This record gives sequence, structure tokens and C-alpha cells, in this order.
Amino acid sequence: MTLPATIFVDVNVTLSGAAADKFSFGTLMGVFDHSATANRSDGPYYSVAEAEADGFTSAAEAEVHAWLQAVFAQENGVDSVLIGRIDAGDADLTASLNAIEEEAGSDGFYLLNCETRTDSEILLAAAWAETRMKVYIPQSSDADILTDGAGNIAEDLEALEYNRTALIYHQYDGSGDGDVPSDGYLDGAWSSKGGGLNLDAPNGVGVWAFHGLSGVTYDPLTSAQATKVYSNDANIYGRSKGLSFTSKGTMASGRFIDVTTTIDWLTARQEESILSLFVGVPTKVPFTSSGINQVQAAAQAVLDQGVEFGHLSPDSAPVITTPKIQNVSSADKIARQLTFSASCVLAGGIQKVVFNITVEQ
Repeated sequence: MTLPATIFVDVNVTLSGAAADKFSFGTLMGVFDHSATANRSDGPYYSVAEAEADGFTSAAEAEVHAWLQAVFAQENGVDSVLIGRIDAGDADLTASLNAIEEEAGSDGFYLLNCETRTDSEILLAAAWAETRMKVYIPQSSDADILTDGAGNIAEDLEALEYNRTALIYHQYDGSGDGDVPSDGYLDGAWSSKGGGLNLDAPNGVGVWAFHGLSGVTYDPLTSAQATKVYSNDANIYGRSKGLSFTSKGTMASGRFIDVTTTIDWLTARQEESILSLFVGVPTKVPFTSSGINQVQAAAQAVLDQGVEFGHLSPDSAPVITTPKIQNVSSADKIARQLTFSASCVLAGGIQKVVFNITVEQ
């Protein structure tokens, strides 16, 4: 018989490789003026009970607790939240957000809610989010939004054409206004539902419209009022045909929220994929045809996932264009910089149907 080699040699092979930490698009930050802790950022919390254990109880911090209830009441909502603290010594909300981000980390959260319902502070938070890979969901009960009154917050945000702020109208402002405390935090409920969409799963991408929300009462708006809200690219949680749901799921610029989240997903995943390639190669990615092909393969893998996950259309396959090595400029070779491009088409979603029926007799 043949003796097993393990008698003489014991070889253990471990598969290793470089993989960048994946940015989480489902992490929600709620910013409040609270005194439960001295931290600028607490969490992550995976349940209301976990946050209560750190002092965020209904008795001690009614607003934070109501927001937590709204967030965690949603089926298939976000898995975890962070709680940011506004300090009395902060110059303004911008300073608060800067301090919170510094402690939580710039990649520590993606979605943002703020306790404030004040127009001037909503504008500050929106300007802050616009310069970052964040999505800010504020809410307002300003009656002028329903009539398109001059200078209402929805109109102001639309004029700024922000692609990272999605305002939603709601009749209640806080924990004491509705039938239950969570009723004052439509922003938390909607952020949880939208943030719960798994951007890294097959067909995981979804629109932010047509979502029913638990623990939040719909706003009984007329068709005329809803039209006024939509005219300034703001959103509502209304009711039609016996169904309560969010609509239309747009940023202040009019861009659909899922367009921004897809662009952010594509940016983050390409950065992670190509950086992992650089770090994972024992020596280098050579500036040769072979090296260019390696970079192209890393980028193509993300685009293929984009199609599989529902970000990109399968009807128009993504195309990557890379230069031939002989066409790369000397300057780029000296700088060790490879420049290439890709084209792709968003999958999008159907949110309105026009159905023409001809009936004859």
C-alpha cells in the first residue's frame, strides 16, 4: 500500500486575500438633543431594548424613544441605528453634525434623520448632507407645503436642487402629537423601510414609493394638496383606494431616491473592488495589457452585480472601454495612472401607468 504523505509532511493551506470593508447603505443615524449619554454618537443598536439599556427610555428621552419605535416597527427595515447627540455648546446644527460624524466615522452611517422640524435647521442639515455620501430624510408639518405658499421649506429645497435630501410632509411633529409616540416620526419609519432595501442582494433594489409604514398614521390629504406637495418635489404618506403608502420617493431635485442610492452603491463598490485588487496582489498590478485586463475584470464584476441586484438594466449590458497599452500616454505611465470608462443604463422602476382602453358596443 502507499503510505500517506501526511506521515512525513503536514501541509495546511489557508486561502487569503484582500477584501475592503463594504460600506453599509442600511445604517441610519438619528440626531437628537438628548442627555442620556455624553457621547456624540451611540450604538449601533439593533433593537429598542438595547437603546433603552443605555438610557434612551420613553421616560428619560421621549423623542429618541419614539423615533426608535418608528424605526424598529418596520418589517424588513434597517437592522441597526446610531444615535447622535447635539451639544448645547455647538454653534449650530452643522457643527453638531460635524462632531457626530467625527466620532461615528465618515463611513459610519448613510441615512440621516434629525429631530428638528425647523426650516432653517433642515436647510443646514441638507447642505451638510449634500457634500457627503449621505441621504437626509427630514419631515415638516408646515401647512404652506400643502398650498405651495411662498417660501415654504419644500420650495426652498427644490430651488437648491439637492440630490441628497428627500423631504416628506407629515401632520405630526413629535411624540406627543399622534395617537402613539411613533406617529410623530414618519421620517424614521420611512428611512427604515427604504434603508432596509438590500442593495447587495439579487433584485434587492427598490423604489421608495408605495411603502406602507407601521406605527405611523397616513396624512388625509386631498388630491389638490398632494399635487402641491409633488410640485416642489416633496413626498407624502397618503391613502388611495384603501391603501396607505409613501409617494413619490424623490429628492428635492426631483431625482428619484433610488437613483442616488444606486450611484452611491456603484461608486463605493467599484472603489472597494479595485482597491482590493491593488492590495491583494503580492507584487503589483503591472502597467501592461495583462494588468489592464485585471483592472477591467475587477470593474466588470461590480457591473455584473449591478445588473443582478437590480441597479442596472439587463436590457443594455454595461460596457467597459479600456485603452490599449500602446495608446496610453507617457504622462499616465509615469504617473502610474490608468484612465478608462464604462457605460451602463439604470434599471429604474415603473411608478405610473397610463392605460388607454377602447370599449366598443
